[in-house]
Amino acid sequence: MRPNISQEHRAELLRFLLLKTAAVRSGIKPAELLRVKHCYESRNSEGLHFCLYRQDIFRTLGLNYIELQIQDHSSLVLFYHRETLHHTLQEPENKRLLRQFGYPENASVDTWLAYLRKRFGEEKIPHEVGIFIGYPAKDVAGFIEQLQPTPVHRGDWMVFGDAVESLRKMELYRKAERTASMILDACDDLHTFFEYTADLRFLQKNMKDIRQT
Repeated sequence: MRPNISQEHRAELLRFLLLKTAAVRSGIKPAELLRVKHCYESRNSEGLHFCLYRQDIFRTLGLNYIELQIQDHSSLVLFYHRETLHHTLQEPENKRLLRQFGYPENASVDTWLAYLRKRFGEEKIPHEVGIFIGYPAKDVAGFIEQLQPTPVHRGDWMVFGDAVESLRKMELYRKAERTASMILDACDDLHTFFEYTADLRFLQKNMKDIRQT
């Protein structure tokens, strides 16, 4: 039987992961790439070790995911929203860029993800993963081509060319995380949190009602 991790440590870890994947859960962002330890250890008052295994984390988050790179103690995991990812990979600019790295032009999400995992076996972190996690194609291409970046204040990624689209997406993803944080603070259980964060675009208009529930 697996020992139980301390509730405080478990709640802290799950909060971090829930907020980082909030934009994905709601379909605002196609995917999020996170490094997940195989065992998150904690120590109770008696000095005993507890462990929260990554399988427990995956089950609790309840998202589609693929482990792109598995190492001894951690994995690089892509959590994704299938429909949003499909539409993202179908965008002409994204398809053109991915085609340069051998990705099939018309394929299922599972086929694209399988090829991405293959690429992670060839390179430490292939730069085109930025397309999968919702970066504009121009920014991914600019980084690959080592162009001169556009200065932006507190950017979440390097921006190239016109910054308007990039900044709009950054703010959209940040807003999803901020909204999820408020929802999590207002909810008593994860089931309610998952129900509310299914559509953050709707919730952003109704936060006052949520706080009062």
